[in-house]
Amino acid sequence: MACFTAPLAEALVVTAAKSAAKNRKGGESANPFVRRLGWLQKMLFGGSALLAVEHVWHGEITWKYPFLTAVAEGDTAGMLREIATVGVAMAVLVTAAWAVMVLIASAEERRAAAAKEA
Repeated sequence: MACFTAPLAEALVVTAAKSAAKNRKGGESANPFVRRLGWLQKMLFGGSALLAVEHVWHGEITWKYPFLTAVAEGDTAGMLREIATVGVAMAVLVTAAWAVMVLIASAEERRAAAAKEA
């Protein structure tokens, strides 16, 4: 129904955080997670876009008001339950995958820097 809205909301928050981090004094952050917020942003926006297309394809989103068929059918509670369970779970899973990617990339950077110094 509308599970893609939870990752989309997180993507908007990440966009604001990335913008705030970029505008801070001192330039680029030393924190690898802050430096790689763009990865998370792209993963969340991309996943949300693909899910929205899938929901349009299956007729769960229409081009006329109220746009979400669950709302038109009076199942707003079911839609909100799906967002809270499925949508939040997807957002958490994507964020966890991003965190693992950042940890692996940071370890690889440290390994390459150590090999370069030796």
